[in-house]
Amino acid sequence: MSVVLPLARQLTRPARQGRAAVALPIVAFAVTTALLLVVAGGARMFLVDPRTADGNGLYGILAVLALLLLAVPLVTLGAAAARLTSRRRNDRLATLRLLGASTRELWALTVLEATAVAAVGAVAGVAIYAALLPLVGLLPFFGAPVGVAAVAIDPLLGLGVLGGVIVVGAASAAASLRRVAVTPLGVRTRSAAPPSRTAALVVGGVLIVAVVLLVSNFSVVAQLLGPAVGIALLLGVFAGALALLNLIGAPIVAARGRSLARRARTASELIAGRELAAHTGPAWRRVSGMAIVAFIAVVAGCGLSIVDVAGDAGPTTLMTDIRTGVLVTLGIAFLLLACAVGVTQAASVLEERELIVGLDRLGIPDAELRRARRLTVMVPLRWAAGGGAALGLMMAFPIVGISLIVAPLSVLTIVATFAGGFALVRAALASTRPIVDGIRRETV
Repeated sequence: MSVVLPLARQLTRPARQGRAAVALPIVAFAVTTALLLVVAGGARMFLVDPRTADGNGLYGILAVLALLLLAVPLVTLGAAAARLTSRRRNDRLATLRLLGASTRELWALTVLEATAVAAVGAVAGVAIYAALLPLVGLLPFFGAPVGVAAVAIDPLLGLGVLGGVIVVGAASAAASLRRVAVTPLGVRTRSAAPPSRTAALVVGGVLIVAVVLLVSNFSVVAQLLGPAVGIALLLGVFAGALALLNLIGAPIVAARGRSLARRARTASELIAGRELAAHTGPAWRRVSGMAIVAFIAVVAGCGLSIVDVAGDAGPTTLMTDIRTGVLVTLGIAFLLLACAVGVTQAASVLEERELIVGLDRLGIPDAELRRARRLTVMVPLRWAAGGGAALGLMMAFPIVGISLIVAPLSVLTIVATFAGGFALVRAALASTRPIVDGIRRETV
């Protein structure tokens, strides 16, 4: 421990990437914690509040569905936060490994640093949550603002959220260390070959077909297992479908990158294609939030159409609450997308410093470098948005039918989500230009 603590202080000191390499994951963990607390508090309200009795259990089902839809992008953002500095950490740890540091010392250093960063971010997230709580209490449900007391999270549940965020940070960092311990020279020289993702694509495709078939035969499953178990299984299937997006997304991006590199006509296309093929995981994670938001947009659009068609057929308060809940869920999903895109785009510049410097020294024009960076983001973004929406349509079609999917309100929701999501990504990409320009000036 006498050796580990001084090394930990050295590892957390800003290097060439600057203080942003430490600040960015803290910001991401803070946002993750704050939104997790908000979502968990809202779900708890719909599950235990006596005012939900008039909904005959519908409030609870919809609350759990919203929680599952948002839990996957929240956890994904938390895991991405843990990986933001993995390149910097792995470079330094690989050097220590080559100099003779033991695997035990590397594990201690990694877990200590990751836990500290996640803990600082989680505590900051609690402060953000406390500031947001009065605004959350103004949300209109049950015919009036719900109030702070109704959406305030239980202390025990809050501690569970904090502990979960810290565990995600430590576990993600420990997982990234496995490659350092095995091949430190490959990590240090960036010579490790990209992994084969064919198996993941095949398995993911088979699982998606199974999920769609399960949803299509939901009535049969409900008769065999009972309505309560059937609904619980359906909710779990929706959460699983979101996880499958990440499983098949990276292989598709890798294949698209190889195709782009083979057919490249310009330097920017060749650079972008090789980068997508070689660093598929980071390229997908930068835009994976858009896939999840597109999926949620399809579900939300169908939900709004159901409320619109139902009209006066159901209780007015219930219909209004469903509409409000759908809009709140979509709004939180957009906020998650904005945070994930902003943080990961800035982090990608810091992690690709060597590539930017190398291309600049080779004489690549600034316009070509910017176009290459734009392609590495926009190419997977199109696949992410289209794939997320397609999966959402396949999941929604057996439940609501084609008439509600193509209803004007559903189409408008999906189109607005695509437009807003693409605009957010472009804005985040443009915001990193000063960082790229600063790195290029360092080489002059």
